Formats: sequence, structure tokens, C-alpha cells
Amino acid sequence: MTRDQLTRMENDVARALVHALEIAHPHLAGHSERVASYAVAIGCELGLSKATLRGLRLAAVLHDIGMLGLPNELLISAPLTPDQRLQIQEHPRLSVQLISRIHRFRELALWIECHHERWDGSGYPHGWQGEQIPLPARVLALAEAFDGMRTDMPYRPALSEADAVESIQHGAGRLFDPRVVQAFLKVQPVLQPIGRE
Repeated sequence: MTRDQLTRMENDVARALVHALEIAHPHLAGHSERVASYAVAIGCELGLSKATLRGLRLAAVLHDIGMLGLPNELLISAPLTPDQRLQIQEHPRLSVQLISRIHRFRELALWIECHHERWDGSGYPHGWQGEQIPLPARVLALAEAFDGMRTDMPYRPALSEADAVESIQHGAGRLFDPRVVQAFLKVQPVLQPIGRE
């Protein structure tokens, strides 16, 4: 099998998994692709290698695949009970369980598992902070947060672009790697058209 054929097969598998996720949880439609667009743009600004960018794109597309293991009602309700919050916090590990069954995706597992870690250590599942968190996971965390803020949810309306950008800026050094925030701010003017088409 050629490298191009292998890449096409990987992309087909990733698309099929995301399609299954979007059927199960319609409010997530488009989220994975938008997060992938944002993450790759930020990664390019940070000077990540082509191989890392390729892996980052796949990780971004697959980051929420573990939500297939959660009931839709859980994802659209608010406020969450402590028990419901713990259930939702299992989705990165569920994602890793799913993608680890596909040999070619195993290298993405740590990035996906850590996409809810926070720069100050307040995230999950490990409570890692700063440089303990792999850089691609830090990029993914910001990309997902931005798209989440800009997306209408069953329990709250989307933030405006300006408010979402301001929220990201306020999170620098606390929720997000300040260097990743700076890269985001440089590419953000082109992110919205890419992500929302």
C-alpha cells in the first residue's frame, strides 16, 4: 500500500467515526472539522513540523470520538450534577480506548487524552500543567475551547467572535499556554471564515 493510499484510508476511517459521532450527537455537527482547521492554523503559526501538523489534524478530528459512549441527554443538559460532570470528563479516555484499536492512530492517543488539561493544572484527566502537557494537546485545547464558545448549544447561545477572542485572551497563562494564545491571535482573523463555512 502506498503512502497516499494509507493516508486516504486513515482519512476515510476518521471521517466515518466522526459521521457516527454526529449522528449520535447532532449538536456536534461540524465541530471536529472546525477544531481541526483552527488547530492546524495555530500549529502552522507555531512552526510545527508537517508530520506533527498531520497528526494534529487527525487528533483534532478524533478528539471527541469518546462521546459516542455517552448518552445524548448528558451532553445537552445544564447545569450538570457532579456525577454527570464526572461522566463527561471520561470522554477523553473513551476516545483513547476507541482510537487505540486502530494501530495507525495510537500515536495520537496522548494528545487526545490531554485535550482538556489546562495550563495551570486545573484540567483533566491528569491535572497536568504547563510543559507537562504535550504542545499539540495545548493547541487542541485552545482550538476546541474557541469553537465551543462560538457554537450554539442546547443550553446556551454562542458567544460573539469578539467575546470568544476576549475569553481566550483572559485564559492565557491560566487555562491556555500563553505562546499558543499568541499564535491564535495572529491567525484568528482568518480562522472564522475557515471554520464557519
